Amino acid sequence: MTKTPVAGFGCLCACGTSAETCFEGALTGRARFDLPNGRVNSAYATSYPVFLAADEIAKACPAGESLSLHYFLTAADEAFFHAGVFPAELAAKKRVGVIVGTSVDASFHCFDLYKNNRAGTPRPGDPQELAHYFASSTAQAASRHYGFKGPFQTVVTACASGTDAVGLARSWILSGLCDAVLCGGTDEINLIPYDGFTRLLIATKDRCRPFDKNRNGINIGEGAGALLLMNEETAREFSVRPKGYVLGYGNACDAYHPTAPDPEAKGLKKAISFALKDAGLAAQDLAFVNAHGTASQANDAAEAAAFNSLLKNVPVWGSKGVTGHTLGAAGAVEAVLTLTALNNKIIPPTFGFQEADENIGFAPVQIKTPLTKRAALSDSLAFGGCNAALVLGAEDYDG
Repeated sequence: MTKTPVAGFGCLCACGTSAETCFEGALTGRARFDLPNGRVNSAYATSYPVFLAADEIAKACPAGESLSLHYFLTAADEAFFHAGVFPAELAAKKRVGVIVGTSVDASFHCFDLYKNNRAGTPRPGDPQELAHYFASSTAQAASRHYGFKGPFQTVVTACASGTDAVGLARSWILSGLCDAVLCGGTDEINLIPYDGFTRLLIATKDRCRPFDKNRNGINIGEGAGALLLMNEETAREFSVRPKGYVLGYGNACDAYHPTAPDPEAKGLKKAISFALKDAGLAAQDLAFVNAHGTASQANDAAEAAAFNSLLKNVPVWGSKGVTGHTLGAAGAVEAVLTLTALNNKIIPPTFGFQEADENIGFAPVQIKTPLTKRAALSDSLAFGGCNAALVLGAEDYDG
């Protein structure tokens, strides 16, 4: 097992504007939970109004930035701050890569452009619409923003994107391709996925209830998580005290169905097994698992099948009770929350959960729970049968 140092991390979502305040929100249940005007289902939002039009985004963000990119750069700035490293100094001395997972920022943020063209009123001369369209390579835009010269990759594996981005960043470090990698995930609330989940009949106006007997759907969320990974040599050269470690990563696509998870969780079981093997750990070494836990009937049942098979008796935390489902950002936001929980030696409650489901086979953590073990697992499921898992270690992990 090779530990990959996390030099710093940052986060923003509905329950906070930094990694610290997000964890406070996770402990208390504080989150911005709204029913957007004229809409049937609720959402977890940041401080921005939801469904911003292109001209409104232009007012909120620097020129050429989508809202999703703005979220990621905000989280990345926090990661650099806590690492105590200036991006320009890192860029001047090291090979720095960027990997960002997203769903919305891959294309959906161009909704106004598509709508105008479909209505027969294209505005090809509008530079703002085109600027947002060409900003759809989130990783490239972030790399240019910081002046990095290393490789960049935007990962679009639906709701597993953020987890895959962190896992791939680890592989870039271990292979020697990069000395440091800025990675994570980001997504804004957007009409296309919002309406899509509504039409699939898996969204709800109520606050989501991960693993609850009466769960009735997901709430779309938004935000970003960013992690700065380094190799050991770079961490020593920049006098970085790691804030945690990426210990293992696993990925498996079972291609079961375009939108439904495999009820037997074959792909997820493989992803979790691969991640544990990569980390050189067993289930009993884990303090908890930060579950995907969307609160849809099918997702939670499939995930439970994997946990009952591979992670029996490992405490389960459903963090989407305070973040909502942040889509391509979910895995990265949850990686940051997992690291903060490990470093604070406490598992937050699963907000929204009320009644155990006998078909699930376990109840998630319902109260603040102290922990002593120093590693945890975070997993993601996605459309198309994509599954991914990370094993993360606390800042004092010495395994």
